[in-house]
Amino acid sequence: MFTGKDPISERDGNTVEDILAQARDRARKGEHSWSYNYDEAKKDVVFLAGNQWPDKERILRETEGRPALVLNQLPKFVDQVLGDQRQNRPGIKVHPVSADAGNKVQSMNGQDYTLAEVYEGLIKNIEYTCNAEASYDMAFQQAVESGFGWLRVLTDYSDNDAFEQDIKIKSIRDRFSVLIDPRAQEADASDMNWCFVTEMMSKKEFDKRYPDATIGDLFEDKNWWLSDDSVRVAEYFTREPITRRLLLLTDGRTVYHDEVKDVLDELAASGITIQRERKVKTYKVVWRKITAWEVLEGPIDWPGSTIPIVPVFGKDITVDGQPRYMSLIRHAKDAQRMHNYWMTTVTEKVALSPKAPFVGPAKAFSGYENFWNEANRKNLAYLPYNDEASAAPQRMMNSPMPTAEVQMAMSGIDEIKNTIGMFDASLGRQGNETSGRAILARQKEGDTGTFAFVDNLSRSIRRCGKIIVELIPKIYDSERVVRIAFRDGTSDNVPINQSIIDMQTGETVLVHDITNGKFDVVVETGPSYNTQRMEAADTMMQFVQAVPQAGQVAADLIAMNMDWPGADELAKRLKKVLPQGILTEQEAQDAGINPPPPPPPDPKVQQMQLQMQISQQEAQANMQIEQLKLKQEEIKTQALVAKSQTDLQMAQHKATTAVSGQQPPIDPAQLEAFVRQSVAKALAEYQAGA
Repeated sequence: MFTGKDPISERDGNTVEDILAQARDRARKGEHSWSYNYDEAKKDVVFLAGNQWPDKERILRETEGRPALVLNQLPKFVDQVLGDQRQNRPGIKVHPVSADAGNKVQSMNGQDYTLAEVYEGLIKNIEYTCNAEASYDMAFQQAVESGFGWLRVLTDYSDNDAFEQDIKIKSIRDRFSVLIDPRAQEADASDMNWCFVTEMMSKKEFDKRYPDATIGDLFEDKNWWLSDDSVRVAEYFTREPITRRLLLLTDGRTVYHDEVKDVLDELAASGITIQRERKVKTYKVVWRKITAWEVLEGPIDWPGSTIPIVPVFGKDITVDGQPRYMSLIRHAKDAQRMHNYWMTTVTEKVALSPKAPFVGPAKAFSGYENFWNEANRKNLAYLPYNDEASAAPQRMMNSPMPTAEVQMAMSGIDEIKNTIGMFDASLGRQGNETSGRAILARQKEGDTGTFAFVDNLSRSIRRCGKIIVELIPKIYDSERVVRIAFRDGTSDNVPINQSIIDMQTGETVLVHDITNGKFDVVVETGPSYNTQRMEAADTMMQFVQAVPQAGQVAADLIAMNMDWPGADELAKRLKKVLPQGILTEQEAQDAGINPPPPPPPDPKVQQMQLQMQISQQEAQANMQIEQLKLKQEEIKTQALVAKSQTDLQMAQHKATTAVSGQQPPIDPAQLEAFVRQSVAKALAEYQAGA
């Protein structure tokens, strides 16, 4: 447990008491701002779960023994939207922004990938390992059911016995446990300055985990932080503006001074120095775990510049400056109540209508009671009656179906469809449409009416992708091998941040450095890979039916896209029986097919090739002759130089003799003139001989 003063806040002049006081104030304001959305969301969830009658009306009917039917039509609309989302999953795409983002990284199998491809594949692997699809589905379902859901990005150790960390994407199951800054203006709330992720912990468990912690309640009249048997513990994120020194190193990297200040000497020793620097205004995110009166854990600096809590909103509207997030069923509840009421009325009327099929004087049944008592249960051949009665029994017609009430109940269902914007074609029912184009148009109309939910999910997933792109250089900063995944389910292993020794310079060089490069994130929504395979196979089959000849050259492709055991093996076999010329030489080798023998040569082509060979031989002979001439010239030049050197040596000998007194001294100028004359004479003799 963290006790004492917060070292990070002390730097800013704030104490723990100041931090907690600010946290309590923010929690109070956040709860007040979010109270409408939370209250309405709870009503939506409870209503969708089947509690659709007002409590007073339901209790009164139960007391009187009257029915209160719930014929819940809403889940099928919710399920339809959820099903559409799961069949058309958004996918994160990474696009390079800077030039170095296109640098190549080689995998363990020798395959080259750009840094952008490595980032994208790493994100897909992160999604796979942490089961991000389930988190996306849960957050989206919460948004459809209640108007909002939550995702979060966090880091954790890759294994219990490892020191390397991985990035994970998770959802927050309790949608009402999150309070975010109501002043956030961005559509994805990426500019929020604070956030609470809370849980209610029993006092017994709290005392066990934090035995020395102080507990208390912020409100006297409303126990938000504390109840009789529970304590609210909150993850408290803050986003604080700071100024940092941005450095441009001589190796082209840009880093913050506080990140590399401890290794600047090592960088300088390896020849990497600071080329430029400037001050940058940015943000620092700090995480703490708190109660109303105690900092239990932290502070810990989050490696990103934004709070890693990502909302998934439903439809929204702003009223009096406050955003209101709506579920799919928010405005369909009255129509559902209408349907329940009138169907209950119909049932009640039919149930209370007379059940006796015959009426008559009491004396008419005297002595034959057994027959008449069985008349409703058995198919008797005859029904005797006492003829002493004044009149014979008569069959009574059953009460007619209350048509007006039934019509009102059906109107309620139509109102649900109109309110939500989904009609029979969207729900798989047969409507008035007869042509396929009309059916697709009506389905598209229903999809358009609910597309805001799917689009908001894509926006949130893009936000997760941007957070991960910012974290990757800081979390995957050591020498390691990472797995990158692809959309078709395949994967590859890529070594990153590898240190090798340059054989020419002897210096240690960092290769496959993924900290370089800037990237942008987009989200593409479309059918899943398996769905695309099935659609491709179905479309190919329809095409082959229209053009039977295509089946002879596309049978392997059709089998490849089939989704049943042995389809891939069948595709390989079909490749071997394709007509000659369909597959390239490489495709034939990959399929294990021996390439066909080459066709016989064309005589005209042979004649042209022979002429080209003769021309090449003539050119080579001419080249050799020229080389011989050049060699002869070189030999003559060498002889000339040798003769000049001999003359020079003779001149030097004469000069030496003169100095020793054997001959008169020679003037240096005369010696230089003598050498020049000797060289000129040798050159003239050479030219005359040539």
